[in-house]
Amino acid sequence: MFFIVVLSSAQKYEKGILVFKLKSEQAKPSKLKTSGTFTDNDKLNQIFKKHLVTSYEQAYPFAKNPELLKIYKVKINGNDENFKQELEDNASGLITDIVRISVPISTYEPSDYMWYLPTQQDPNGWLWHLKRIQAAQAWDITKSNSNIKIGDIDSDFDILHPDLSAKISPNYDPMTGIVHSARGDSHGTATASFVAAQTDGGGQLASIGFNSSLVAYTWLGNGVAKALHASNVMHVDVITISWYGYCDTSDPEFPDDLLMIKEILDNGTIIVAAAGNGAGQCNGGPLYPFSPLVDPRIICVTSTGIDDKHQHFKNGVDITHSSYPSVTICSPGYGIMGAVPSINSDGTTNTWPYYGDCIGTSFATPIVAGVCALMKSINPCLTPALAKSIIQTNADPVVDASSYPGMLGAGRINAYKCVMAAGTKSTTGSISGTYTYTAGYAANLNNVTVQSNANLTIQARNEINFSGTFDAPLGSSINFITDPNSVNSCNW
Repeated sequence: MFFIVVLSSAQKYEKGILVFKLKSEQAKPSKLKTSGTFTDNDKLNQIFKKHLVTSYEQAYPFAKNPELLKIYKVKINGNDENFKQELEDNASGLITDIVRISVPISTYEPSDYMWYLPTQQDPNGWLWHLKRIQAAQAWDITKSNSNIKIGDIDSDFDILHPDLSAKISPNYDPMTGIVHSARGDSHGTATASFVAAQTDGGGQLASIGFNSSLVAYTWLGNGVAKALHASNVMHVDVITISWYGYCDTSDPEFPDDLLMIKEILDNGTIIVAAAGNGAGQCNGGPLYPFSPLVDPRIICVTSTGIDDKHQHFKNGVDITHSSYPSVTICSPGYGIMGAVPSINSDGTTNTWPYYGDCIGTSFATPIVAGVCALMKSINPCLTPALAKSIIQTNADPVVDASSYPGMLGAGRINAYKCVMAAGTKSTTGSISGTYTYTAGYAANLNNVTVQSNANLTIQARNEINFSGTFDAPLGSSINFITDPNSVNSCNW
């Protein structure tokens, strides 16, 4: 289904699954395990039996918010709409907010997966997008590490792909336990390759996330709940989202999604989401539920090309991706090289190269998520709000930004500048007592006065810089240490 161009935003729903909120204790699952007894309420049991209910359980047992813990999920073999209508007509005193689960809509824009030498069009080589965002300079500062975890909630993933086999762990969806298909899916396989493909050994691609590890979830079964699971249970640092559920906040799922998204961000997990691929998706406007209009800490990504322009033509047709005021940042998203499954959809083995030309904000987004992972590796104190601020403050210009005033965010992402900013800490003013300041890449001391008898230690990975005055009287103790293993502390 993900290779079909979306011509409308008509919503589809997962078959046989509904969720609702409990109003009465009688509607809770019964502790009795007798056949056909799902609850302690006879009326609700009769409705469940009539519509062939197969399971009834708490929808988000891993949530912290009490309101989310009141929400339950039911699976049926009957007709979804008939079941929903009967619950509304005959069980309104027991339950409320009855909704069906939206099927995520991919922000993937199909390309032909052209097997061509990009050098014919691109003097910078196959992976021009990494050179454009100054990835190599960022990697001189940090290559991240396997303790930095990126959650990728997407279609499915080729766990045998040479660029992903050593990076995706576990090899199953952590919420459902379902093992990822060896066949995988083009969309999920590609997004994973852009955020954290095997780099510097093992595969043929490189990705900005370098040594970061990947936790992969399939998006079916409520992608927002899986994002919450990734944050609460798997403790991921960054989540990359290349899909949307609906086009406005009148969707009945919105209140639950809002609570889950807030909890994710309050945990300190960074969310990076796609802006969409133009008029074919939500009329070119914001995608929900992962939108900065839902929570301003969310990072929203649209695309630029090798020419650093947002507007893009393919075969003479304008296929420019979405732009609107809540976009945060641009990232390479037109004609970038990503992974495709090593096994074809018919089960036959694909032949090398397992790579193709990818177009879509689906792929611009994981690049930004990978930059966030690099930032997090050098600054464990990085919050979603701070990550967004650093990305906006350190962006490069978009060539045709004047044609889209206020619609492209701060510009095009620069990984090197972002990592530098995340790994640099500054202090100014008077220091007394005993303090140890630990920066990541660099520490900046601006007009600092050290009081007598103070005991000061400044530690950074590479640089300790001074600007203005630095006064240290006799009787004070000052230690400057450069340590390649240092990371930012949170006490500046």
